[in-house]
Amino acid sequence: MSKLKLLSTFLANPKQVITLGIQALNRKQNEINYAKKNQDKYGRTQLPTLDILDLVPGMSGSIHSFAYLNGASMPTIILMLKSLAKRIPDCSYLEFGSFRGENIVNVADTAKDCTSITLSPEEMTARGFKPGFLDVDRFFSKNDPRVNYILHDSMTFDFGSLHKKFDLISIDADNRYSFILQDTKTAFSLLKNDNSMIVWHNYATDIENDDVRQDVLAGILDGTPPEYHNNLYHVSNTICAIFIRGKFPSSMLNFPSVPTKTFNVSIEAKKL
Repeated sequence: MSKLKLLSTFLANPKQVITLGIQALNRKQNEINYAKKNQDKYGRTQLPTLDILDLVPGMSGSIHSFAYLNGASMPTIILMLKSLAKRIPDCSYLEFGSFRGENIVNVADTAKDCTSITLSPEEMTARGFKPGFLDVDRFFSKNDPRVNYILHDSMTFDFGSLHKKFDLISIDADNRYSFILQDTKTAFSLLKNDNSMIVWHNYATDIENDDVRQDVLAGILDGTPPEYHNNLYHVSNTICAIFIRGKFPSSMLNFPSVPTKTFNVSIEAKKL
């Protein structure tokens, strides 16, 4: 944008421009502060990257009920979750946060049972969500009998009332530090056994660059028991982090990356 255009924009909306500028500066400072915290406390500002094909060898399949709209998980993430659930016998899946329900309606194809803890319409309204969010809430999955919905804030829900543990847990609710911290602690308390896994959806803002969300990383690191820190990875070709036991080859992400795989993509769209 030219200097003249910037000046005219400022003169037309000075209050809005100043407000947006302050918000951007606050976000940037917040990231700097959390990056320093992560470096000082843990000696890291990113997780090592695990190749998605080492996590899910021969990953292949399809997804459905995918809107290709903002706020959705990447297709690679949904297929990864679906593939991970498929390889676990009688998989019990739990997710924090549902939005349109694209993740869980796909995982329900391969998991034995699926539970979602997500905000109720009343909680969404109280938090100031726009009415449009209520219109799309659980759009693809609210009437799916395979999905057990518990409409409650994960920060205040009594998870002991579930009387069960889970094989695969997906954290995709509020991405602020305090929420990631508590959801992470809760998730670790709900793991069924040594084969159980946790996936965090918004660890990064970019697939290939090292644009890690430092507040999310801080919540993950602070919420994960120290003995499991070496079992935390970023999953290649996604913006996810994962907790998984076992040793996997990994490396630190650098841009640009030389491709090590290719994806075959087939798209079919149809009217609802």
